[in-house]
Amino acid sequence: MFPWAGVLVLGIDHEDFEQFAAGATFHPYGGDLHRFYRGILRYMQALGSPFLQSHGLRLLRAAHGVIEDPKGPRNGFEAEVRRLTQRHPTGVSCEDLLAAAAEVEANRLMSRPDPALRQLAPGAVHRLLLAQVHPDPASPHRRGFDHLAARIGDDDACELLPLVTFLAFVHDDPCEAFAHLVDLAQREPEWLKTMTAAQVLDRAGWGDDYEHYWDRVAAGEPIGTPYVVDPLRKAMREHGRSALLELLARPAARLAELSEPQLRAVEPPVIVFPLRHGGLFHHRNGVALDDHDWAQQALVDVGLYGAAERLTMDRRSQGPSYCTHTGCPHHPTGLCDRWYLPPTTADGHDACSFAPVFVYKAGMEPADALESGP
Repeated sequence: MFPWAGVLVLGIDHEDFEQFAAGATFHPYGGDLHRFYRGILRYMQALGSPFLQSHGLRLLRAAHGVIEDPKGPRNGFEAEVRRLTQRHPTGVSCEDLLAAAAEVEANRLMSRPDPALRQLAPGAVHRLLLAQVHPDPASPHRRGFDHLAARIGDDDACELLPLVTFLAFVHDDPCEAFAHLVDLAQREPEWLKTMTAAQVLDRAGWGDDYEHYWDRVAAGEPIGTPYVVDPLRKAMREHGRSALLELLARPAARLAELSEPQLRAVEPPVIVFPLRHGGLFHHRNGVALDDHDWAQQALVDVGLYGAAERLTMDRRSQGPSYCTHTGCPHHPTGLCDRWYLPPTTADGHDACSFAPVFVYKAGMEPADALESGP
């Protein structure tokens, strides 16, 4: 998932996913549908967070900076990539909170059709599924939940973690805000459960600033990346501000009630599926439905981000690649691993647009850029 670009990449064939969506196939916990839910929820977290929108814009600019000057400094990009994994003195990171909150909501969506699990307490269900899908206690999908549950219990943590995480990421220091909200949850858990997100924002003194932020988004100001801000503006129109605020704060409780246009307004604008017989399928939502160029640019920026990451973070790492053109001279560099616009087999690798885009930005061939860095 690339929340700042509105792009979700799935490993399941599009044909198989359509069978999943139609309810014709069993959905295992931790499987493709589970990952799909997590991807939607992680994108909704970005929609609701000024902090994540600013982080995404810095990340995008820093990635472009690496590509435009492959021989230049990379510290800014590396620092921005690692920003979400830095530990707060409480022991949790932004990624711990985001991943754990998305997991709570994804498990709730996955377990809703299961009559056996509906008979159990929510905390017991979540613990059962965590043990099955994320057995490592150090997993970010567990750490944020464990941190909150140790203070207020499993059942209350299941109910409050998504709300508290949403509220924390309204703030410009989410982990510090989370610590403050945990204290509030320990003192007044029942109050938090019954209050709307708007009421809690006002109680914390953050309501006016958040409303002002949405005013600026609605007015078309260039805040954050267009891949989050443009869909947020559309979602405001589709849902109305009050309903959207509650949806972003407690998504699993409301997603099933949405109409298709409302759902597609908060899903990642571009979802990439492999096709069973080769190639990729780009499923578009929201603003990307009516603007093919918008969707294409989002995929280009993800591809350039992937190249920047490959140039800086770990040159030996190989992410999953959907490109079958192993004879392409650029394939061995791995810089195009996240280029989700590969040409068809019939067109051949010469039709790929990655190298022309990279050369235009970097002023050199991909292999030369890979050799030029420290």
